[in-house]
Amino acid sequence: MTLWSELAPAAREALAAAIPHASLHAARKIGEGYGAAAFRVPDPEGDWSVRLPRPEAEWAIPDLEREVRLLPTLEARIAAVETPRDAGVVRDDGGGFVAAVHRYVEGGPPSTRAIRGRKRERLATQIAAFLRQLHAVPRTVAKRHGVREMDLWPDRYQPLIANSLAHLGPAGRRWLEAQAANFEAAGATSDVPRVPIHGDLAGPHLLLDDDSNLRGVIDFGDAMLADPALDFAGILNEFSWAFLERVLEHYGNADPGALGRARFYIDVVPIFQVEYGEHIRDGEERRAGIRRIAARAAALRRGGR
Repeated sequence: MTLWSELAPAAREALAAAIPHASLHAARKIGEGYGAAAFRVPDPEGDWSVRLPRPEAEWAIPDLEREVRLLPTLEARIAAVETPRDAGVVRDDGGGFVAAVHRYVEGGPPSTRAIRGRKRERLATQIAAFLRQLHAVPRTVAKRHGVREMDLWPDRYQPLIANSLAHLGPAGRRWLEAQAANFEAAGATSDVPRVPIHGDLAGPHLLLDDDSNLRGVIDFGDAMLADPALDFAGILNEFSWAFLERVLEHYGNADPGALGRARFYIDVVPIFQVEYGEHIRDGEERRAGIRRIAARAAALRRGGR
């Protein structure tokens, strides 16, 4: 499907008025998440990224609106990389949400490159610099733009785990319940730092130039005031544990329990597929999450732990 075909007539008119020099008919889909699909729209004055909420994911609209409010502050305070600029919300004549737009950020995800040696160390330094600057944004400033404060264990992970258990087989349930019990026994998140975090630092949101420098970071829709270890865990979506350790060496002053919490967040990450994957690829995203949890349980049994 094209961007044009996914829009109602009133939404087309609103989007065409908002970015009048853009070629909406030439837009191409560049990504799709649980809440929204993203399109690159050509424009002689600079291409646009247009993000449409999925029809079954109205919950994504407040996230997109909050991101638009936050992005100018990030542009002003983060010098290490490019963040999206010229952000705005497009509404139809009735005030209904149509899309969130910002200028397209050039670059490709780390998965498209072989990054070794000095380039890898340089990239670790650059990611650390970005995270330091993001995590240093004042809490009062973040809250002014609607960024929510969250205790990740009771506010997010406990509900997600509880919802996931019903979809799992016996081995997967035992494994997930054990992970939850161990995390809670270790103190969970009640006393951890809460700083502005990206919240979804997966590989496609880290954009590299042709020489494997970190050029930009996108998709701040999950930004929150929460445990910085969640951003550290996001690095593990794309890179090795050894690479994360290099990032943290350059980052400096991470709290002593951050690595342990990052390990928990990355271990249980399939619960997001289980929770939000029902409508992705006819439910295959949820099934993939269930399989990943079953594989983790089987690996634990084979390891005798």
